[in-house]
Amino acid sequence: MVTDLLDRWQRHMRILRALSEDSCKAYRAKVDEFLSWASESGRPADPRQVNRKDIEAWLEHLFYRGNSNATRAAKTTALQHLFRWLVYEGDVDKDITEDIPKPKVRRTFVQKYTKGEIYRFFGQCDITTSKGLRDVAILIMMAFAGLRDGEVCNLAIADLVDDGQRIDVNIVKTKKDSFRTVYLWKAPSIIVREWLTIRLSHGAGPSDPLFVSFRKGDQCQGKSLKQSDIDHLVKALAKQAQIRKARITPHMFRATHISDLRHIRGYDIAAIAERVGHKQISTTDRYIPSRGRIHREYPSLAAYWNDFTKVWSSEGLDE
Repeated sequence: MVTDLLDRWQRHMRILRALSEDSCKAYRAKVDEFLSWASESGRPADPRQVNRKDIEAWLEHLFYRGNSNATRAAKTTALQHLFRWLVYEGDVDKDITEDIPKPKVRRTFVQKYTKGEIYRFFGQCDITTSKGLRDVAILIMMAFAGLRDGEVCNLAIADLVDDGQRIDVNIVKTKKDSFRTVYLWKAPSIIVREWLTIRLSHGAGPSDPLFVSFRKGDQCQGKSLKQSDIDHLVKALAKQAQIRKARITPHMFRATHISDLRHIRGYDIAAIAERVGHKQISTTDRYIPSRGRIHREYPSLAAYWNDFTKVWSSEGLDE
């Protein structure tokens, strides 16, 4: 049965190749889409009976249906994974996708915020309230540590290691099922430590989520945050700060952090990739428009973000 075959393929992807559950599901959905089209078109709906012409016809169908080059390339990749596995299992003699060209994908750079806009985001948060401290701590994790919004949601109390000066953040549940540790310097660590103290006062234990939801006002609900909650928060703060861009997303904080690391002494492209959890340097390159000369270099992130401590002070930021 085809379903059994695909289930075996997914187990191989999940266990032997150690891909995340989300990746396995995404690949399976693309293969299911192809097989459904093949069946409706009177073509073989069993991968072991499919030929190269069938796949080429499907890619042509996707083109006329309006699928972008990137979408068609992703669907081709899913089929390539399947047919390589079929060869590995001995179910077919040849990988029929081997010579099928992928659509050319135009390289695009990830949008980011400016340094001034990051400060304006922080300035909208009232750190005299519990919710304000939480919001600043969330922004710190994305803008100063480069975490994905999903990684922020997954953080537990035990993932913070505090030596009294700075805080190390252990990111365990990541997009690529890897592990990394990211440090925060003294100034942002103070804010995160204050939020952690509030969470502990709620009776939270080591395995409880670091970031939780609030009801209207300053009353904590204790429910884990979802990525949609962070998206809503970021858009609300951007509106208050009058930050106008074509798009406003949480991921742009991570993009900003990656780009900013170019200015920090000791952060070459490999070190940046390691800090943000990229397995391929080519992925990091998408966030960095140019590897040209950096006109000003800073000795540390603390020096680069030296105005952070002025955001909530009477001294204010330099214009």
